[in-house]
Amino acid sequence: MATRRSAVLLLITVVLTAAGRVVGQVHLRGLQGLPDGTSLSAFEYEGLVRLLKGNDTTRLTSLYRTSVHGTTYDDLLDRVGDAKPLVFVVRNGEYVFGAVISEGIRLPDSSTGYVMYPCKVWWFSLAGHFEKPIKINLYGQEQIVYAAGREGHIDGANVRIGGRMWLGWSGLGPGRPADDIRSCRQYTTGRNVPSGYTGEREEDEDALLGGSKDFMAEEIEVLHWVQ
Repeated sequence: MATRRSAVLLLITVVLTAAGRVVGQVHLRGLQGLPDGTSLSAFEYEGLVRLLKGNDTTRLTSLYRTSVHGTTYDDLLDRVGDAKPLVFVVRNGEYVFGAVISEGIRLPDSSTGYVMYPCKVWWFSLAGHFEKPIKINLYGQEQIVYAAGREGHIDGANVRIGGRMWLGWSGLGPGRPADDIRSCRQYTTGRNVPSGYTGEREEDEDALLGGSKDFMAEEIEVLHWVQ
């Protein structure tokens, strides 16, 4: 039997289902093999590479997984280092989504402070929201990342991506972040949501990619995109 990382040599159509309904399909084209240690399935990996506008030689390296390397902010920082650009993948039930940032994670001079820096930021959905993997563009002030020092916080979280995605979210506002980086808050304003969205929404039309605004992710993975 072929292993999970074996190359896909034939054109295959994979149909993704959830709760008895078709939620997406993708044609797998001659993959070079999944990154070592990744949580991504062949469907998810193919979709992500397509969104990155990559090709059969595009390389993604899995740097960090909460289920393998630990769930603290220190665990994430120790594994990711100064690599850039980065791809964050968040899993929660049927929902698989994340963010791409061009500048990596910068740390402030003070371990108790935080730093804010502009960079190219966009979000994506790989499963649970659209018929196929899709890119979610962000605009204006949402093209930004906030990163706290190892002993600091930003709005009660460790990292804030694209204005409305918090990792290590405690919900305490000016208080300390959560001990677990998988504690998340996320919502997307209606103007940024592509057509065809079938996921959860708030009453004001904000899209909730994790199924709710505040949630504990099952897994967070960070990959290094080698361009």
